Amino acid sequence: REQFITELVLHEMGHTMGLNHNMKSSHMLSPAELKDKSITRKYGVIGSVMDYSQVNFSSDKSQQGDYYTTKTGPYDHWAIEFGYTPFPPEKEKEGLAKILSRSTDPKLIFGNDADITYPGSGVDPRVMVWDMSSDMVTYAEDRFKTVNKAMDKLKDRFVKQGQSYEDLRNRYFALVNQRFSMARGVGNYIGGIYVDRSFPEQQSGNKPLTPVPAAYQKSAMKVLSTYVFSPKAFEADAQMFPYLQRQRRGFNFFGNPEDPKILRNVSSLQKMVLYFILHPVTLSRATTTTLYGNTYTAADITSDLVKASFSEDIATSVNTYRQNLQTDLVQMLIDVTNDANKQYDPSARAAAYYSLTSIKSMLVGATAGDTQTKAHRSNLKYMIDKGLSTSR
Repeated sequence: REQFITELVLHEMGHTMGLNHNMKSSHMLSPAELKDKSITRKYGVIGSVMDYSQVNFSSDKSQQGDYYTTKTGPYDHWAIEFGYTPFPPEKEKEGLAKILSRSTDPKLIFGNDADITYPGSGVDPRVMVWDMSSDMVTYAEDRFKTVNKAMDKLKDRFVKQGQSYEDLRNRYFALVNQRFSMARGVGNYIGGIYVDRSFPEQQSGNKPLTPVPAAYQKSAMKVLSTYVFSPKAFEADAQMFPYLQRQRRGFNFFGNPEDPKILRNVSSLQKMVLYFILHPVTLSRATTTTLYGNTYTAADITSDLVKASFSEDIATSVNTYRQNLQTDLVQMLIDVTNDANKQYDPSARAAAYYSLTSIKSMLVGATAGDTQTKAHRSNLKYMIDKGLSTSR
């Protein structure tokens, strides 16, 4: 708690000094370095207190580093040096240029609110809130595992005699919010571009625009497949569902049934990821960047989404999470194929059409499953047939 308050105060003091948000600075250290207090107490957990950082929690208590940064970071010192160093008028231009020349130092990475990655705006996935480390895929996978592990302990820790289940419910949704943060941070790497704003004479060794390597995009998709899309992704939560009861206060249930909206919450997470990945700008960027290095095409992306959403249970019954996921994916692919607003490029529409035909072929051969599964698959086939009949 003390570390959190320290970071918060430093952040607000930074604003009084005129500092911008720096939403890229949390990528200063690797996952391993974030566990090393000798490093974080020298440089900080993040490169700037002006980031919105994730709590730096380790799943292994023996390797727990600082939870939050407790000192101003390298970027903060550099920015203050630029803004407040007094120079004689005749030497100011030279002095400022010398300070600026250090911008290629990895510890001085910078991206503000205008650069934040979001469909239709920023392209560099490293500029994001509530993320952490120079290897977000590895960091997020560890956090997903930590969340699932923590689910096992919630009831023992937060069910108390003489109290309602409100505290337990709040703790549960705090863990759920961690999934949203991790999924958002990882999903942005698919179709992403690393941006370098240094000038040629600085010889940074980087091109101004570099597509995220295909292997890293695939590793991001794999983490999402395992912890967001898989039939087993939310198994750890099941023990909590009968206990997610809100505390009754007066008439606070009017117009809103009090049972927990479990499927809606899971669906919101899955649809958020699908929305990011299947956004017209994201798929268009995946295609455009094939002209300068990207090899993870729109068709590769949609095919991997199909695999993540259908392969594991094509020969078994499909649980309710997956029924909703599969229905949402099919509907989104139909929307891409039909593209009434002409937002998608030809490559994206072709990829969506190809994926829909692949799903239909999978469904034709899928005969196993309970009655609800069979009804679900029949509905998917109806949706695809209807969607494809109007897309050409």
